[in-house]
Amino acid sequence: MPSKLIARALSAACAGALSGCTWTLITAADAAGSLVQAGFTVASSYSSPTSVTGSPASLRSVCIELNQSVTTDDFVPVLQGALQRRGVNSTVYNPGTSPPGCEAMLVYGATTSWDRHAFSAEPMPYLKAIDLTLLRQGQILVSARYDTNGLNIDRFAGARQKLEALIGRMVVSRTQ
Repeated sequence: MPSKLIARALSAACAGALSGCTWTLITAADAAGSLVQAGFTVASSYSSPTSVTGSPASLRSVCIELNQSVTTDDFVPVLQGALQRRGVNSTVYNPGTSPPGCEAMLVYGATTSWDRHAFSAEPMPYLKAIDLTLLRQGQILVSARYDTNGLNIDRFAGARQKLEALIGRMVVSRTQ
């Protein structure tokens, strides 16, 4: 924010010394930069699955197998919230201790990476890839993958946006 104020102050100071055409070009470039920044901000609020295999499953409940290698703190609570918003209850269990009576099991994996957000000097973590697989009696019902594939502008979207998009393509909503 301070850098924008400094840039505008310098622009105002130089305005008197520049011709009308030059000032118009600088103003247009500033507006274009603001538009690009706004686009990145909006895009980081949305996410779309990279691939989905299978049809959305109609389920009442899911047992989620805890994956200790996924270090994103809010991953499982966000995953449970995405399921709950679609009317699907969930239970989390440790590997090898699947509760009896699970209608389906959900296994997941995720990797985190670091990069700089547009117009930022500080690197920040983001979910680079997510794999979700729904199984019933050992058979895959549906699987979905999110992968940033390099420079996707939605790579800085939060876990909620990414998981909502994946679950939305994997599970039939029971709340409508």
